[in-house]
Amino acid sequence: MNDAGNDRDVSERFSQLLTAIRASHDPQDMTDRIRDALDRRTERLSDGGAVFIEGSFAVDDVLYESGTTQILRVTQRDLGDCFAIKTMPPGKRDDQLLAQRLRREAKIGLGLRHPAVQETSALLRLRDGRPGLLQPWAPVSLASLLKTRNLRPEEILGLLHTILQALSFLHGAGYVHCDVTAGNIMMPEEDLAKARLGDFGITLRTGERHRDLGLAIAGSPEFSAPEQLAGAPAHPVQDIYAVGRLATRLMADQRSDNCPVLTVFRDTCTHENAAQRPQSADEALNLLNDDR
Repeated sequence: MNDAGNDRDVSERFSQLLTAIRASHDPQDMTDRIRDALDRRTERLSDGGAVFIEGSFAVDDVLYESGTTQILRVTQRDLGDCFAIKTMPPGKRDDQLLAQRLRREAKIGLGLRHPAVQETSALLRLRDGRPGLLQPWAPVSLASLLKTRNLRPEEILGLLHTILQALSFLHGAGYVHCDVTAGNIMMPEEDLAKARLGDFGITLRTGERHRDLGLAIAGSPEFSAPEQLAGAPAHPVQDIYAVGRLATRLMADQRSDNCPVLTVFRDTCTHENAAQRPQSADEALNLLNDDR
Protein backbone atom coordinates (compact mmCIF):
# COMPACT_ATOMS: atom_id res chain seq x y z
CA MET A 1 0.00 0.00 0.00
CA ASN A 2 1.38 3.42 -0.98
CA ASP A 3 1.51 6.49 1.28
CA ALA A 4 -1.81 7.83 -0.02
CA GLY A 5 -3.47 4.51 0.71
CA ASN A 6 -1.96 4.47 4.20
CA ASP A 7 -3.27 7.96 4.86
CA ARG A 8 -6.80 6.99 3.81
CA ASP A 9 -6.71 3.86 5.97
CA VAL A 10 -5.47 5.78 9.02
CA SER A 11 -8.04 8.52 8.43
CA GLU A 12 -10.88 5.99 8.29
CA ARG A 13 -9.70 4.24 11.45
CA PHE A 14 -9.26 7.57 13.20
CA SER A 15 -12.83 8.52 12.30
CA GLN A 16 -14.02 5.21 13.75
CA LEU A 17 -11.99 5.88 16.90
CA LEU A 18 -13.57 9.32 17.36
CA THR A 19 -17.02 7.80 16.95
CA ALA A 20 -16.20 5.19 19.60
CA ILE A 21 -14.87 7.85 21.98
CA ARG A 22 -17.98 9.98 21.63
CA ALA A 23 -20.18 6.95 22.25
CA SER A 24 -18.27 5.93 25.38
CA HIS A 25 -19.65 6.46 28.89
CA ASP A 26 -16.94 9.04 29.70
CA PRO A 27 -15.35 10.53 26.56
CA GLN A 28 -12.76 12.53 28.53
CA ASP A 29 -11.63 9.45 30.47
CA MET A 30 -11.44 7.42 27.25
CA THR A 31 -9.36 10.17 25.59
CA ASP A 32 -6.94 10.23 28.53
CA ARG A 33 -6.53 6.45 28.42
CA ILE A 34 -5.84 6.50 24.69
CA ARG A 35 -3.25 9.25 25.14
CA ASP A 36 -1.67 7.22 27.93
CA ALA A 37 -1.47 4.12 25.70
CA LEU A 38 0.08 6.15 22.87
CA ASP A 39 2.65 7.70 25.20
CA ARG A 40 3.57 4.27 26.53
CA ARG A 41 3.49 2.71 23.04
CA THR A 42 1.35 -0.11 24.35
CA GLU A 43 -1.44 -1.92 22.52
CA ARG A 44 -3.74 -2.01 25.56
CA LEU A 45 -5.62 0.74 27.35
CA SER A 46 -5.27 1.23 31.09
CA ASP A 47 -8.16 0.16 33.31
CA GLY A 48 -11.20 2.42 33.22
CA GLY A 49 -11.48 5.12 35.85
CA ALA A 50 -7.86 6.27 35.67
CA VAL A 51 -7.59 10.01 36.30
CA PHE A 52 -4.63 11.95 34.94
CA ILE A 53 -3.50 15.42 35.98
CA GLU A 54 -1.65 17.56 33.44
CA GLY A 55 -1.39 14.41 31.31
CA SER A 56 1.42 13.13 33.53
CA PHE A 57 0.20 12.20 37.01
CA ALA A 58 -2.15 9.29 37.66
CA VAL A 59 -4.29 9.66 40.78
CA ASP A 60 -3.81 6.58 42.97
CA ASP A 61 -5.69 7.46 46.13
CA VAL A 62 -7.18 10.17 48.33
CA LEU A 63 -4.97 10.15 51.43
CA TYR A 64 -6.74 12.82 53.46
CA GLU A 65 -9.74 15.08 53.17
CA SER A 66 -11.17 17.78 55.42
CA GLY A 67 -13.57 20.62 54.84
CA THR A 68 -10.85 22.69 53.18
CA THR A 69 -8.06 20.32 52.11
CA GLN A 70 -7.63 17.18 50.05
CA ILE A 71 -4.33 15.29 49.72
CA LEU A 72 -3.89 12.98 46.72
CA ARG A 73 -1.26 10.32 46.15
CA VAL A 74 -0.23 10.38 42.50
CA THR A 75 2.28 8.55 40.31
CA GLN A 76 4.28 10.17 37.52
CA ARG A 77 3.25 7.77 34.79
CA ASP A 78 6.55 7.80 32.84
CA LEU A 79 8.96 7.59 35.78
CA GLY A 80 6.77 5.67 38.21
CA ASP A 81 7.68 8.02 41.08
CA CYS A 82 5.14 8.84 43.80
CA PHE A 83 4.19 12.43 44.67
CA ALA A 84 1.56 14.15 46.78
CA ILE A 85 -0.82 16.82 45.54
CA LYS A 86 -2.43 19.21 48.00
CA THR A 87 -5.68 20.65 46.71
CA MET A 88 -9.21 21.50 47.86
CA PRO A 89 -12.15 19.05 48.06
CA PRO A 90 -14.14 18.72 44.81
CA GLY A 91 -17.18 20.21 46.52
CA LYS A 92 -15.18 23.39 47.21
CA ARG A 93 -13.92 23.85 43.64
CA ASP A 94 -15.84 27.13 43.30
CA ASP A 95 -14.53 28.57 46.59
CA GLN A 96 -12.33 31.38 45.29
CA LEU A 97 -10.96 32.23 48.73
CA LEU A 98 -9.65 28.68 49.22
CA ALA A 99 -8.21 28.67 45.70
CA GLN A 100 -6.50 31.99 46.35
CA ARG A 101 -4.94 30.65 49.56
CA LEU A 102 -3.63 27.58 47.75
CA ARG A 103 -2.08 29.70 45.02
CA ARG A 104 -0.54 31.92 47.69
CA GLU A 105 0.88 28.86 49.45
CA ALA A 106 2.28 27.64 46.13
CA LYS A 107 3.98 30.97 45.47
CA ILE A 108 5.64 30.85 48.89
CA GLY A 109 6.69 27.21 48.58
CA LEU A 110 8.04 27.55 45.04
CA GLY A 111 10.41 30.26 46.24
CA LEU A 112 11.90 28.18 49.07
CA ARG A 113 14.64 25.59 48.64
CA HIS A 114 16.39 24.20 51.71
CA PRO A 115 17.27 20.62 52.75
CA ALA A 116 15.08 20.92 55.86
CA VAL A 117 12.06 22.47 54.08
CA GLN A 118 9.46 20.34 52.29
CA GLU A 119 9.64 21.28 48.62
CA THR A 120 6.77 22.57 46.52
CA SER A 121 7.66 21.28 43.05
CA ALA A 122 4.92 22.83 40.91
CA LEU A 123 1.48 24.41 40.86
CA LEU A 124 -0.83 22.23 38.76
CA ARG A 125 -4.40 22.59 37.56
CA LEU A 126 -6.67 19.59 38.04
CA ARG A 127 -9.14 18.59 35.35
CA ASP A 128 -12.00 20.33 37.14
CA GLY A 129 -9.99 23.55 37.54
CA ARG A 130 -8.85 23.14 41.14
CA PRO A 131 -5.28 24.29 41.86
CA GLY A 132 -2.95 21.60 43.18
CA LEU A 133 0.44 21.82 44.88
CA LEU A 134 2.78 19.05 43.70
CA GLN A 135 5.16 17.91 46.43
CA PRO A 136 7.68 15.08 46.92
CA TRP A 137 6.26 11.94 48.48
CA ALA A 138 6.69 12.15 52.27
CA PRO A 139 3.99 9.97 53.84
CA VAL A 140 5.39 9.83 57.38
CA SER A 141 4.77 12.72 59.77
CA LEU A 142 6.44 13.21 63.11
CA ALA A 143 2.98 12.95 64.67
CA SER A 144 2.44 9.48 63.18
CA LEU A 145 5.96 8.38 64.16
CA LEU A 146 5.36 9.41 67.76
CA LYS A 147 2.38 7.06 67.89
CA THR A 148 4.76 4.13 67.39
CA ARG A 149 7.71 5.07 69.60
CA ASN A 150 9.31 7.71 71.81
CA LEU A 151 12.45 9.57 70.78
CA ARG A 152 15.74 9.36 72.62
CA PRO A 153 17.28 12.63 73.91
CA GLU A 154 19.92 12.64 71.16
CA GLU A 155 17.18 12.17 68.54
CA ILE A 156 15.21 15.06 70.01
CA LEU A 157 18.28 17.29 69.90
CA GLY A 158 18.99 16.37 66.29
CA LEU A 159 15.41 16.94 65.20
CA LEU A 160 15.18 20.33 66.93
CA HIS A 161 18.41 21.36 65.21
CA THR A 162 16.89 20.44 61.85
CA ILE A 163 13.66 22.38 62.44
CA LEU A 164 15.51 25.44 63.74
CA GLN A 165 17.75 25.41 60.66
CA ALA A 166 14.61 25.36 58.51
CA LEU A 167 13.17 28.27 60.49
CA SER A 168 16.41 30.24 60.29
CA PHE A 169 16.20 29.95 56.50
CA LEU A 170 12.49 30.77 56.45
CA HIS A 171 12.84 33.80 58.73
CA GLY A 172 15.78 35.00 56.66
CA ALA A 173 13.48 34.95 53.62
CA GLY A 174 11.04 37.22 55.48
CA TYR A 175 8.44 34.63 56.51
CA VAL A 176 6.99 33.31 59.76
CA HIS A 177 5.74 29.73 59.44
CA CYS A 178 2.93 30.08 62.03
CA ASP A 179 2.15 26.34 62.09
CA VAL A 180 5.16 24.41 63.43
CA THR A 181 3.52 21.21 64.69
CA ALA A 182 4.38 17.52 64.81
CA GLY A 183 1.90 16.97 61.97
CA ASN A 184 3.76 19.39 59.67
CA ILE A 185 7.17 17.76 60.02
CA MET A 186 7.35 15.27 57.17
CA MET A 187 9.64 12.39 56.22
CA PRO A 188 9.81 10.15 53.13
CA GLU A 189 10.35 7.25 55.55
CA GLU A 190 10.80 6.78 59.29
CA ASP A 191 14.18 8.51 59.23
CA LEU A 192 14.50 11.61 61.41
CA ALA A 193 17.62 12.63 59.49
CA LYS A 194 15.34 13.31 56.50
CA ALA A 195 12.76 15.35 58.42
CA ARG A 196 11.47 18.46 56.65
CA LEU A 197 9.21 21.30 57.75
CA GLY A 198 6.21 21.66 55.46
CA ASP A 199 2.73 23.17 55.00
CA PHE A 200 2.82 26.91 54.34
CA GLY A 201 -0.95 27.28 54.35
CA ILE A 202 -1.00 29.95 57.07
CA THR A 203 2.56 31.24 56.67
CA LEU A 204 2.82 35.03 56.83
CA ARG A 205 5.28 37.70 55.91
CA THR A 206 6.85 39.16 59.03
CA GLY A 207 4.48 41.85 60.31
CA GLU A 208 1.37 40.50 58.55
CA ARG A 209 -1.71 39.33 60.43
CA HIS A 210 -3.91 36.36 59.65
CA ARG A 211 -6.94 38.61 59.49
CA ASP A 212 -5.28 40.09 56.37
CA LEU A 213 -6.00 36.68 54.76
CA GLY A 214 -9.57 36.58 56.01
CA LEU A 215 -8.69 34.26 58.91
CA ALA A 216 -9.99 35.25 62.33
CA ILE A 217 -7.79 32.71 64.14
CA ALA A 218 -5.02 30.57 62.65
CA GLY A 219 -2.72 28.11 64.37
CA SER A 220 -2.74 25.11 66.66
CA PRO A 221 -3.80 25.66 70.29
CA GLU A 222 -1.24 23.04 71.37
CA PHE A 223 1.71 24.68 69.63
CA SER A 224 0.96 28.29 68.71
CA ALA A 225 2.17 31.25 70.76
CA PRO A 226 -0.56 33.02 72.77
CA GLU A 227 0.07 36.32 70.98
CA GLN A 228 -0.35 34.60 67.59
CA LEU A 229 -3.71 33.15 68.63
CA ALA A 230 -4.67 36.64 69.83
CA GLY A 231 -4.07 38.04 66.34
CA ALA A 232 -0.73 39.80 66.81
CA PRO A 233 1.47 40.60 63.78
CA ALA A 234 3.66 37.67 62.72
CA HIS A 235 7.10 37.57 64.34
CA PRO A 236 9.81 34.86 64.40
CA VAL A 237 9.48 34.50 68.19
CA GLN A 238 6.07 32.91 67.58
CA ASP A 239 7.74 30.07 65.70
CA ILE A 240 10.32 29.78 68.50
CA TYR A 241 7.47 29.28 70.96
CA ALA A 242 6.04 26.54 68.74
CA VAL A 243 9.41 24.75 68.65
CA GLY A 244 9.48 24.95 72.45
CA ARG A 245 6.03 23.39 72.57
CA LEU A 246 7.26 20.72 70.17
CA ALA A 247 10.13 20.02 72.56
CA THR A 248 7.59 19.73 75.38
CA ARG A 249 5.73 17.04 73.48
CA LEU A 250 8.90 15.17 72.53
CA MET A 251 10.12 15.22 76.13
CA ALA A 252 6.84 14.02 77.63
CA ASP A 253 8.30 10.62 78.52
CA GLN A 254 11.75 11.91 79.48
CA ARG A 255 13.01 12.71 82.96
CA SER A 256 14.06 16.36 83.18
CA ASP A 257 17.52 15.38 84.39
CA ASN A 258 18.12 13.14 81.36
CA CYS A 259 19.08 16.15 79.28
CA PRO A 260 19.26 19.48 81.16
CA VAL A 261 19.93 21.39 77.94
CA LEU A 262 16.57 20.28 76.54
CA THR A 263 14.82 21.35 79.73
CA VAL A 264 16.37 24.83 79.58
CA PHE A 265 15.56 25.05 75.87
CA ARG A 266 11.93 24.07 76.40
CA ASP A 267 11.36 26.45 79.30
CA THR A 268 13.09 29.41 77.61
CA CYS A 269 11.37 29.02 74.25
CA THR A 270 7.89 28.70 75.77
CA HIS A 271 8.13 31.74 78.02
CA GLU A 272 4.78 33.54 78.07
CA ASN A 273 6.59 36.85 77.61
CA ALA A 274 7.78 36.91 74.00
CA ALA A 275 10.62 39.28 74.91
CA GLN A 276 12.10 36.60 77.19
CA ARG A 277 12.31 33.97 74.44
CA PRO A 278 15.20 33.60 71.98
CA GLN A 279 14.56 36.29 69.40
CA SER A 280 15.71 34.23 66.44
CA ALA A 281 16.17 30.62 65.37
CA ASP A 282 19.93 31.11 65.58
CA GLU A 283 19.64 32.21 69.22
CA ALA A 284 17.55 29.12 69.93
CA LEU A 285 20.17 26.97 68.21
CA ASN A 286 22.80 28.42 70.51
CA LEU A 287 20.82 27.12 73.48
CA LEU A 288 20.95 23.61 72.03
CA ASN A 289 24.60 23.93 71.09
CA ASP A 290 25.47 24.25 74.77
CA ASP A 291 25.16 20.46 74.75
CA ARG A 292 27.66 20.01 71.89
